[in-house]
Amino acid sequence: MTDVAEWSGIRSRGDQLLARVRSLGVRETLSIEREVFRRILKSTVAATLAWLVAELINSPRPALAALAAIIVLQITVRASLARSIQFTVAVTLGLGGAVALGHLLGVSWWSIGLVVLAGLIVGEVLRLGPLSGQVAISAMLALSLGNGYGIERTIDTAIGALIGVLVNVLISPASYVSEGGRTLRAIGEDLGALLDDIGTGLTKQPNEETVRRWLSRARDLSADSRAAIATVKQGEESLQFNPRARGELAQLARLTEARRALDHAINQTRGIARSLLDVPMTTPEPEIAAALPRLGEMMSAAGKAVAAFGRLQEQPGSAEDRALLESSPAAAAHLAARAVHALGSLTIDDADPASVADGGQAQPAAEPSRDAELATKGEAGRLLVSVFVDVERLVHEVDIISGAHRAAVADSQAESDHHAASDSASVSRSDPADPIQGRQEQ
Repeated sequence: MTDVAEWSGIRSRGDQLLARVRSLGVRETLSIEREVFRRILKSTVAATLAWLVAELINSPRPALAALAAIIVLQITVRASLARSIQFTVAVTLGLGGAVALGHLLGVSWWSIGLVVLAGLIVGEVLRLGPLSGQVAISAMLALSLGNGYGIERTIDTAIGALIGVLVNVLISPASYVSEGGRTLRAIGEDLGALLDDIGTGLTKQPNEETVRRWLSRARDLSADSRAAIATVKQGEESLQFNPRARGELAQLARLTEARRALDHAINQTRGIARSLLDVPMTTPEPEIAAALPRLGEMMSAAGKAVAAFGRLQEQPGSAEDRALLESSPAAAAHLAARAVHALGSLTIDDADPASVADGGQAQPAAEPSRDAELATKGEAGRLLVSVFVDVERLVHEVDIISGAHRAAVADSQAESDHHAASDSASVSRSDPADPIQGRQEQ
């Protein structure tokens, strides 16, 4: 069973990658983001400078200084400072312990084992995080290579850590706010591709395996959404000790709201896939067979809206994506009316097919008929009605006109004002309050 689950997960990720390649193209899928490439260049500069400085003081192992610089620089400015302290403390403790125990125990297989055990325990007790193992590593190397190595590594580590922090602070300090935007864009586009695949698939009466793969992809996106929380929080951390912070606070607030919207949309998609899994696709009733393509149209349109919403998190000035989202509610209402007609058992208000009930959730203005017509369609009809409602709710999550998370996308004028204000150190503006936001938390 475990092998089957693992294979299913691999296929799900493969489907998600193929959908992403289709929507973006091979070149963009395999490209390196600008912020990542900048971090690579900074790591190269820091390692090179650390090596040079170590050579200037006649260090026999300048590679140790370069290694310390690379380890320290791979994170934000605030975390870079914390990691440099952790790394230096871990190496110093390990070397000090090796010197003390080396005179008592000598060098043998069992003394190495004891030193490693003691080093790992000390690293965990001192809460050195991912660098806790450096205590044991440094102690083992010093014990096997001699006391001279210990002193050299302490100096080289201090040099590399210091240079790594300075390079990270002085040379274009990283802001993971933009990385949060890229992460949300990827989630939006992947979710959009999944919805488009579901919409296209419903026109062909998909088999059970296909629907299960849709559900598996939706669950994978839930994991991606949880990872996005950490990315957005990292963006908040990256603004500390960073001179670029003031101009990006408003963007960070929008990303936080956008992450909630996409998380809700993913939950709706999971509900849709679960409902479709229980609908008989092989020999559907005539009314159900007629309704599936109409629901597919709604999902494909929702997929385009979600993808545009995701792209706006990285490129808030995209006029094309903004225009698509602004026209999305009207287009969704038209498609919803077609789906209602096909279902034949759902009635909505002519004026607003996607009216918003209390709590910010999009629902039909009138409940589906519970009379004989729906009863004759059986469980499949009720499931498709729930799919219809879930699609409408999903569209409402990314509605930038009247949706619950419209604060995730600044209007054009507000975006211009934000960029103008970011040039002045005395101005700091937050997004306007969203009166629906507080009621939308799920």
